[in-house]
Amino acid sequence: MRQIALGILVTVMFAASASAQQLVLPARHDALAGVKFSTAALADQATPAAAPAPPPPSKKVTVTLGADAPSAYYFRGYRQESDPGFTFQPFVDVGVAGEHATVNFGAWNSFHTGTLKDAGAGYYETDLYASVTVGMVKALYTAYTYPKIDNSAIHELMLSTTFNDSESAFPLAPSVGIAFELDKSSGLDKGIYLELGVTPAVPMGDDAPVTISIPVKLGFSVKDYYGGDKLGYLSVGALIGVPVNDNFEVHGGVTGYSFPGDFMRAYNGEKGSFVGTVGFTVKF
Repeated sequence: MRQIALGILVTVMFAASASAQQLVLPARHDALAGVKFSTAALADQATPAAAPAPPPPSKKVTVTLGADAPSAYYFRGYRQESDPGFTFQPFVDVGVAGEHATVNFGAWNSFHTGTLKDAGAGYYETDLYASVTVGMVKALYTAYTYPKIDNSAIHELMLSTTFNDSESAFPLAPSVGIAFELDKSSGLDKGIYLELGVTPAVPMGDDAPVTISIPVKLGFSVKDYYGGDKLGYLSVGALIGVPVNDNFEVHGGVTGYSFPGDFMRAYNGEKGSFVGTVGFTVKF
């Protein structure tokens, strides 16, 4: 009996051993060799990363409204009012950006409460203009109109450019422009005006709440613009801009004028002057 039981036990053990030797586990695919699986890894594979949001499209049309209130009004060195009161100069500009060029058009005005108003010309000036800018070159046509002064007008074409030197250690933004008077209803000789300028900005840092610039201009007569003077005026300013938000900005500053030539000193009745101004702009 013991021999029978012992034989049965040996037979069962031999069978189990043979079955274990024949059992083969399926191999992993080579592509998964060495890969450790985790919940986070599986989640990353199941949910692809979201693509970055595309940048917002640039605006094609920009409308800018604004106004300035200077203590005196000089245009290219010429004093426009002998004894100014309150001067208000509102404007509107529409800019249309195209693929290769930008077009601007608008109107600029000047209203006075001083001696011009006393002479019946409180509504002194309206300038209508249109410009095309291609790259760095700008062509600007302006009709300077004076509704209360015998409906006189001056039509002018100005070509100008501003050099972008913002990457330099001391950026100056130099500019040059030349203006050709096309027609003058006053009957005076048509002149040619040349303007040179720089507008260095005071470094303030990206997070500064204000911007400060120092515009400098020289106005020359190429032909019949400043009488017998070649250099009509020199101006140096200090302007501060305060952006309230992305659309609204207020600004102010002071500009000093010097008149080196005899003709301009006689015309303005002074060797030089200082002009303070405050204003604002709103963009849509």
